[in-house]
Amino acid sequence: MNKRFFCCLIVIAFMVSLYAQSAIYYPNIKALKPSTETGLYEPESFVLLLDYTKGESAYKVKDIDLLDSVYRVAFSRTNPMMYTIVIEGYGSTEEQDLVKDRVNLVHRYFTGRCDAQFMIRIAPNPISSSCYGDSVEIVRYEVPTDLRYYDMAELPISKHTFNKIPLDGKVKVTLNNNPKACIGDFEGCSLPSKDSIIRSYYSSVTLTKGSLLKIKNTKAECPNDVEFSIEEHLNYREILDKYFLVPHQRQIIVQTGFIVLRSNYKREYNECSQELPDSIFVSFPVTQEQFDNKIKIFAKKYTEKGVEYRSLPTKKMPSKVSLSVQANINSTQIDTIFLGKRIKLEEVEDYFYKVKTDAEEGTITIGEKYYKPFRIDKNGNYELKKPLRVLFRMENDSEEEAIEEEIKVDKKYADDEEIE
Repeated sequence: MNKRFFCCLIVIAFMVSLYAQSAIYYPNIKALKPSTETGLYEPESFVLLLDYTKGESAYKVKDIDLLDSVYRVAFSRTNPMMYTIVIEGYGSTEEQDLVKDRVNLVHRYFTGRCDAQFMIRIAPNPISSSCYGDSVEIVRYEVPTDLRYYDMAELPISKHTFNKIPLDGKVKVTLNNNPKACIGDFEGCSLPSKDSIIRSYYSSVTLTKGSLLKIKNTKAECPNDVEFSIEEHLNYREILDKYFLVPHQRQIIVQTGFIVLRSNYKREYNECSQELPDSIFVSFPVTQEQFDNKIKIFAKKYTEKGVEYRSLPTKKMPSKVSLSVQANINSTQIDTIFLGKRIKLEEVEDYFYKVKTDAEEGTITIGEKYYKPFRIDKNGNYELKKPLRVLFRMENDSEEEAIEEEIKVDKKYADDEEIE
């Protein structure tokens, strides 16, 4: 019996000595992940307990190794975790001045390592850019720090221990990953900042939020000087007088109008490592005859062989006033956008008049032959072959008035949708 009692005393003494030891604890072991850069762990949260000799406020010499270990992990420039730090001191009512001294001394350890009156952290912040993909920006921030002093007599029994370890006479340092608390609550950078519509007389372009630039998880502010414009060439007389085919090396693409898009955030081909989303919507009004004749929207396509204009998936858009077609592009295609139709070589003379020379303006060369898209009748009117004529939008007065009415109907939405 005495032997058993003696063994129990040994166990109790061992447990008391164990609890009295300063140590680092990981409440959630599953949150640990090895760092390939440092070889250390980058825990979501962890706790340092410092045990003190009764009546003393200075931590022990051996505790410096633990403090150094915590600092190396929490303030590592390769650790993506962004920790908040809470330093809590525990003691009796009579020891409250001593408790404050202990907490303040631990706080001064960290601020001293940061060479400041408060904790400063320089840390990597993973970001994702619609152009450059995943990367890292370096942020500098003040570590959110909370100093707390507890009187054991005022705490409920449930708060007297941590992982069954008595807290009386100890300082507890808790570190939790909390990016929102460290560098603020943000959604990132988007240009434009909201869906925006840019209108010309006939055509329009819808820029969805972030279609020019989108960066997730960044602390940086977006530039606010976005510029976007539409230069419209859809008048059939203008097109005919200075006619040219849509540029393409191997195909014949009849054009019936074009717009030129300009922006200070146009991306060049191969500038972005990411594949840019087709999140810009280009719309043209068309007649039913144009749509029935399978008119398409054409934009630049970049390949290893060079640049070509190719047809985009063109869909019909419902409208109460007029019919329109729409296609999607990305910011590398902010340039000339054509409306037209691809034809075969044997169909050329169905659309164009054959002429002997290329002396007149508006003459096009296909192979070794010359063609004109129109001729002038005895009354001075433009005369076109029917297949080409139906590809043009030739409004009479009533149709032009309908377009103007459509613009008036949509104008009430335009003010809120203009790009910032």
